[in-house]
Amino acid sequence: MSFKSLINLRNCRVTRNTDILLESVQITGAPVIDNQPKEAVYLSVIISGWLGGIGVVIVNGVVAGGLETFNFTQNGPQIGIKAFTSITGIITTGFAPTAGTIEIKAITASGQPIFQEIPIFAAMNCWIDLRRGGISVILPGAEIQTISKLFCLHDSSKPLQENDLVYYNNIRYRIDFIEFVNSRSSSPHHLELILERLKAA
Repeated sequence: MSFKSLINLRNCRVTRNTDILLESVQITGAPVIDNQPKEAVYLSVIISGWLGGIGVVIVNGVVAGGLETFNFTQNGPQIGIKAFTSITGIITTGFAPTAGTIEIKAITASGQPIFQEIPIFAAMNCWIDLRRGGISVILPGAEIQTISKLFCLHDSSKPLQENDLVYYNNIRYRIDFIEFVNSRSSSPHHLELILERLKAA
């Protein structure tokens, strides 16, 4: 059986805990939000790689007054004072011609990050080898930690990250390590992931 046929026999769900609402992207007139807030959040808008000047970011959404304006004269974060429950649009002006990048994170009123679990793959083809990769490690205090190995293809459009969560056969795992296995042409052939089984939430 080929490797692709093997991983097509099973699939798993993959999620990620993140405080990022807008991934760091080149500033354009209207960047598109990546993740909607799942609760009321304040915004940290971060500009990087810009030469400075007078730049403005307007975030529209479900918020008091319908929008919040962030004014920039240099790189760095600007912290919002309004709580958003939804973001409907982003408008930027004044950053050309050396636009730099923009990133938006969810924070509390006191500036602490707000993490939310977002979907990465609803059904990622994979194979979890519990016989060859499944081992139990006894930690101090006689706590048993179960470790397994997952095999999957590499998707460059949605790359997996360490600490992503994997749900397989009603069991929740965390990705502890990712190894790229290359083909003979030195291009990524597949990934081998070390998973730690987590306790039930």
